[in-house]
Amino acid sequence: MRITNSMMVKNVNNNLYKNLARLDKLNKQLSSGKSINLPSDDPVAVARSLSLRAAVAETEQFRANLADARSWLEATDSALLAVEEILNRAKELAVKGSSGTLSPEDQQAIAYEVNQLIDQLIGIANTSHEGRYIFAGQQTLTEPFTRTVDNISFQGDDGKLQFRIGPGQLLTVNLNGQEVFGLNEAEPGKIFKALVDLKQNLEAGDGAKIGNETLGELEAAKDNLLRYHSELGARMNRVELADLRMGELKVNYQQLQSLNEDVDIAEVIMELKMSETVYRAALATGARVIMPTLVDFLR
Repeated sequence: MRITNSMMVKNVNNNLYKNLARLDKLNKQLSSGKSINLPSDDPVAVARSLSLRAAVAETEQFRANLADARSWLEATDSALLAVEEILNRAKELAVKGSSGTLSPEDQQAIAYEVNQLIDQLIGIANTSHEGRYIFAGQQTLTEPFTRTVDNISFQGDDGKLQFRIGPGQLLTVNLNGQEVFGLNEAEPGKIFKALVDLKQNLEAGDGAKIGNETLGELEAAKDNLLRYHSELGARMNRVELADLRMGELKVNYQQLQSLNEDVDIAEVIMELKMSETVYRAALATGARVIMPTLVDFLR
């Protein structure tokens, strides 16, 4: 095979371009810190990277949902604590009212305070969180409870508000307001009914009925509230555990993503130095190959 000067020059140039391309690739990796700067660098790694990025984004969305769920549950917990304080005070007033030693004026004064407790309870039952009523079911933009004298009505529903907190996992964050506060007189443990009965019995001066019936209603209402409070606490614990798990998953995905995308700086620097040495050697070799020819002397 006949070797000409042009062939030698072409080969030298091709090798120089290859070395320059490798130097450029290593410089990009070193400056960006990423082993993949173009999809063509490693299509398989790019596909894996996209999958890991989607997984990280999904865990971040789950954690955002968990934060919203925690906020809603904490608002509900605060409301239930306020209701418990009202029931405790109502029970104290009921004990006084059942003693049989109060004058009619004293009983009317206690009835007035109970009436204020009912109004306060209405306010708690209409608690809103971020512009949405927490005890209204899915009718979160409608004020759930209204009062006309001693008649209390409910405009919400029994719908569930659910947050997606993990793959295939839904968490209900709201409590049924009608069940918590109670409008059905046929069932025990109803808060509104107990307070309204206490007020009416005080106004009627019926201390015996307060002692025989109303105190029991208040105690049942408190037990019923405790049941819902316990249920709420269990949901809050679930949120904490789910958030911990999502945090661990996110860290795991980010580590896998780093292993897939990030470069080993020390290794890239070593390869860059080697490539620079090879390139310098190629330049020196090219200088020796591209020697003056007879044509250069005939000019």
